[in-house]
Amino acid sequence: MKMRRAEQELELAESITQRLQAMQNARSVWDPVWKDCTEYMLPRKDSFGGMVRPGQAGDERIYDSSPTHALEQLASGLGGLLTNPALPWFDIRVRGTRDGDRRDVRAFLQQARERMVRLFNTESSGFQTHVHELYLDIALLGTAVMYVEADPESVVRFSTRPLGEIYVAENVRGVVDTVYRRYELTARQVVQEWGAESSERVRSLAKDRPDAGVEIVHAVFPREDRDPAGFTCADFPWACLYLEVEGGHILEESGYLEMPYMVPRWAKAAGETYGRGPGLTALSDVRVLNAMARTALMASEKMSDPPLMVPDDGFLGPVHTGPGGLSYYRAGSRDRIEALPVAVDLNAAEEMMRTRRDNIRRIFLMDQFTPEGPGTTATEAVIRQSEKMRLLGPVLGRMQTEFLSPLIRRVFQILLRAGELPPLPSGLHPDDLEVEYLSPVARAQKQYEAQALVQMMEYLGPFFRSGDVFSIMDNFETDRIARHAAEMFGTPGDYLRPLEEVQAVREARLQEMPPGAAEASMAGEIVRPEQGEAL
Repeated sequence: MKMRRAEQELELAESITQRLQAMQNARSVWDPVWKDCTEYMLPRKDSFGGMVRPGQAGDERIYDSSPTHALEQLASGLGGLLTNPALPWFDIRVRGTRDGDRRDVRAFLQQARERMVRLFNTESSGFQTHVHELYLDIALLGTAVMYVEADPESVVRFSTRPLGEIYVAENVRGVVDTVYRRYELTARQVVQEWGAESSERVRSLAKDRPDAGVEIVHAVFPREDRDPAGFTCADFPWACLYLEVEGGHILEESGYLEMPYMVPRWAKAAGETYGRGPGLTALSDVRVLNAMARTALMASEKMSDPPLMVPDDGFLGPVHTGPGGLSYYRAGSRDRIEALPVAVDLNAAEEMMRTRRDNIRRIFLMDQFTPEGPGTTATEAVIRQSEKMRLLGPVLGRMQTEFLSPLIRRVFQILLRAGELPPLPSGLHPDDLEVEYLSPVARAQKQYEAQALVQMMEYLGPFFRSGDVFSIMDNFETDRIARHAAEMFGTPGDYLRPLEEVQAVREARLQEMPPGAAEASMAGEIVRPEQGEAL
């Protein structure tokens, strides 16, 4: 039995190694491009075999920091637009409306949402820190990776992984469903994590050389030979395997109920797996800008310290050009040291560089994230926001599909399994719930709807008379308008009464009114309760 198990592990390790090699070959064409992007714009992101070491700047090829600033501005803008901790950016709802209006269901949804908001904003989970790194990666390289796992201390832990560690593959629908991560741990860390499951070689290294590096592969892929009705890790839809690269030893074989890796792409060409982002688009301009900046620096240096023309026999000894330097020449000689004329138009060079900087800023969408100036009315702000959403819509749509929606669903399920959410109301099943991302496009649409509602009420105001039996308000479902307005402005769900309670309150109020007042109220008249007379 042990022999059969060892043979199966060996076959599994060989298949993982072969698949990893194939994915490395497929990604190798991207590594030089990504390396150039990182070296010219953000050297600390170079995880593709570069020479940048911890504590080193690695900015030897950077002569102008404008692209780096534009990149950081875009990443910050995405953070403020997509996952701003000060704004609601996701919601939990019930499929259908039969149970969604119950008071206990609304209270549960509100409490669950507040618990998730606290998790995303807490320091121990690290979400806000790591999501900014993800935005930097996707803006610079076009592809980013975040790992979401359950954690005994913080319940959920987020980690943005360097793209140099990651190899991905798509399914037939173009969705990333296979992720291999190749990274390094020390022998001591491997033993701490897996204990006796680690190989004998690594355990010996942990005793003799605890800081020696050990390469690990984490493979996540769809599990095809599983029992959907099973309850073991081997029946989970996503397989999870950890492998020691040297020796092919399986450290762990388990599974996930949801895909733990989120792999958003900025944009993707047909037939390609990895994405293309603004960093790749701006790379040619960035190269030219750095070359021009380097040339301008050399020209300005020549102007401030120009080459000298020195007679071949008029001076004794070397010529000293430093401060306080003395140069000796023969008495009576008319030879002098003269500067070689250097004709450089630095203004023209600066204008050319300014043009390149503006192009790079536009590529990184800085014009879209620039705050509006003072004096903008509420209507103008809504219109401009809607225009920006139209331009950013395709990018935000892909981010929602590949990152934000799977992220929220994964976090919700982990919290639900860990018992960190309130108890489910009676009659409500987890499958009845849906967790969705509130996109900026949707928020802009709601702002536009709210503005349109205000404009409509202002226009109809002069025509509205409260004493009319036949009022123009009879054309509108006022209850529906009120509840839709509460939804547009993000009013907490537990603030609203269920429709049944609203009807009960109205019936009780009618019963408490004086005789004849109820009929007058139903007819649209206003009644003074103390006199019982209609106005």
